Amino acid sequence: MRRDLERRLARAEEAASATNWADWSAANYRKQLRTRVTVCNLIRERFLSVRLDPALAAGLRLGDEAAAELAAIPDSDALRTADEAITRTRESNSEARPSFEAKIERMAEHYLDGSQPDFAKASVAQLLAFCVAIEKLAWG
Repeated sequence: MRRDLERRLARAEEAASATNWADWSAANYRKQLRTRVTVCNLIRERFLSVRLDPALAAGLRLGDEAAAELAAIPDSDALRTADEAITRTRESNSEARPSFEAKIERMAEHYLDGSQPDFAKASVAQLLAFCVAIEKLAWG
């Protein structure tokens, strides 16, 4: 009888863990989509401020695709709040942000001479690095 109870408890814990993982994975994916939209919108704004046509940057389509996917959910304030609560419990990328920022800074150095990426082929990261370089050049 005791072993049967222990087996059932173990199965219940496994099921709960799988559900929690599925919830976290879905919430994390939606957060990534939101981040992609935000970054692409920032790049678009910066392009417009320096009189570059954002349509030149094919990589910005990723932001449009992410926005469409979020609109199909539909995304809401309540869902964003829930996603924050779910992902906060398993935040594992606390070191990812500084390394990402450092990577973008290193990439930006390539554009400090005034050169531009190939907008038709540039990744979102390259476009962001270009925008960082534009800012640096503008502020000296």
